[in-house]
Amino acid sequence: MEPTLRGGRDYALLAPVTAYQGEGIYLVDVSGSLDLFRVSNTFDGEGGLLLSQEKRGGTHRLSREQFQALVVGIVVADIRTRDERFLRSIA
Repeated sequence: MEPTLRGGRDYALLAPVTAYQGEGIYLVDVSGSLDLFRVSNTFDGEGGLLLSQEKRGGTHRLSREQFQALVVGIVVADIRTRDERFLRSIA
C-alpha cells in the first residue's frame, strides 16, 4: 500500500471483519497470502467492489460475496514511522 503505508516501516491496527464496511483499506487473503488493498464500491448497480494497490498498480473486481469469502480485517488506524532508528533502540 505504498506510499500510504510503507512496507517494513509503518504499522496498521486492524479490526476483524467478514464483509464490506464501506470504503477503506482491507486485509484480504489472496491465494493463501495476506495483503492490504484499498477497496471501493464500483457503483455498477450490482454491488461490485474494486480492490487496488497504489504502487503495484492493477485492480481486481469482486462481487460482495467473493469479497466476503476473502476479507480478514479493515485498517482502523495507522502509525507512520518518522525515524525508525529510535524504534530499534527501544526494542
